[in-house]
Amino acid sequence: MKSSFESKQNRRRNIIWALAFVIIAAASVYAVKKVSGEFSITKLRELLYGAAPIPVLLSFAALAGFFIFQALSLKTLLKSFGQETSLGKNIVFVSTDLYFSAITPSATGGQPACGYFMVRSGIPASCVTVCLVFNLAMYTLSIIIIGIASILIAPGIFNYFSTAAKILILLGAFGLAMLALLGIVITIKHSAIDRLASIVMKIGKKLRLIKGRSDEVSIRQWVEDYKGYASQLKGHGPALAKSLLYNTLHRLCQMSITMLMYIAVTVGGSASTWTVIRQGALLLGAQSLISIGSTFIPIPGAMGYTDLMMLNAFGKVMTYSEAASLELMSRSVSFYLCVIIAFLIVIIYSIRSRKKSSDIE
Repeated sequence: MKSSFESKQNRRRNIIWALAFVIIAAASVYAVKKVSGEFSITKLRELLYGAAPIPVLLSFAALAGFFIFQALSLKTLLKSFGQETSLGKNIVFVSTDLYFSAITPSATGGQPACGYFMVRSGIPASCVTVCLVFNLAMYTLSIIIIGIASILIAPGIFNYFSTAAKILILLGAFGLAMLALLGIVITIKHSAIDRLASIVMKIGKKLRLIKGRSDEVSIRQWVEDYKGYASQLKGHGPALAKSLLYNTLHRLCQMSITMLMYIAVTVGGSASTWTVIRQGALLLGAQSLISIGSTFIPIPGAMGYTDLMMLNAFGKVMTYSEAASLELMSRSVSFYLCVIIAFLIVIIYSIRSRKKSSDIE
């Protein structure tokens, strides 16, 4: 039976969101250019040509780490349930999550798409759900941990932002804390799982998504399987600790790209190397707060808001023209290139999977 994820309606919706992604990305770049005043493509080109090669290469290594560490987190959780999967296959799973998160509002499409690919590869649906819920909880906790560490190490970075941006950061921090708590509760507390399942079934009936007794039985069976897998997590503390570590490294890899790009275009100038590294570290801290503030923005990839928050923060340590150049350089690698790579991985995997299916038939 064909999955709803493959339906014409969903394919059409994905195409629409992909086009919206391109349009919003172009508008975001234009907005940065407009706000920055003296920024020009010529200045950006000069910065790129004059950039130190080693930090640039390290930024691409960090981009690779962004994929690898998230894949290792998922692989670790799956292994704790006896599901042996290769690193390459997990990179496909996280690429699916990343790509569909980037092109859908508030990243709502990432986990369903990732879950579909995981189930299609033969992993039980209830196991997939538990792993994705807890991976999301660990991912969320990692963002909070990095943000708190940044504030404790350099309290002044919070003042890099405008009042509006500060409000977004505080709201994002509260939302992330609640999301992490919810993920943990519905994994370890069976009564909460049952209540949530009852709510979902009531909504499903009203929306006519659940149409008969057989659907209810299937859902209840899935809930029991889910609770079975969730119970196993209680004895897998080391796997959860590894997942949190991998998620933290995953986020640090992406955030460090801004720092590395700053060092690349600044080192060798009038400032000492130590000063450049210190300023770069402060920008990494600012990037962690930007990640928190942009979490629940209902725009694909939080584009526009993230770009302007970066410009707002970077403008405190350099001219707006330089801040715009740095924002576009780091965002091009840490987000746009990342999404393109994820898209290519998903497309190649899908084509190869369909070819294998047709060969079997």
